[in-house]
Amino acid sequence: MGVGVTGIVAATVMVRDLTRSARWYREVLDLKFIREFTVDGTVWGVVLHDQDADFVIVLQDLSTVPGVRDLHGSRPLVLNAPSREMVEKLAGRLGGLGLDPRGPVTDADGTFVDVVDPDGIVLRVRHVTSPPDTGFQGVTYDADGTVTGTYATPTLDVPTP
Repeated sequence: MGVGVTGIVAATVMVRDLTRSARWYREVLDLKFIREFTVDGTVWGVVLHDQDADFVIVLQDLSTVPGVRDLHGSRPLVLNAPSREMVEKLAGRLGGLGLDPRGPVTDADGTFVDVVDPDGIVLRVRHVTSPPDTGFQGVTYDADGTVTGTYATPTLDVPTP
């Protein structure tokens, strides 16, 4: 089901320091710096392109977004990895950069590695071993992000179409 969308073109992450974050994402993911946006001479956003997977990450200065204070601890980006081996290789690369990655971790959906960016935002790269089960499944985590269990009945009252 769906409306015919075939993928994600861009994801936007709000950051405190554009230069620092652009350098970090560029180095960690080997991205190409292709755009920047200015208002009245002040840069408020940049676009970094992944040439292999053909998507972009937009970094926007947090101060330009009214009402948003902090994304610390959130995970607005989950990137797809073609294999478990790629996740393991990336975990090694991240460690080599001195970034202290969490993972690789294998769970019911596949294998992932997490790394925290300069704003405390978690970037996850995940290899999914099989298509997701389209039935409902709740997942519980502990404070460290480790899966502690699952449940079958939704907590939220969200009607199905």
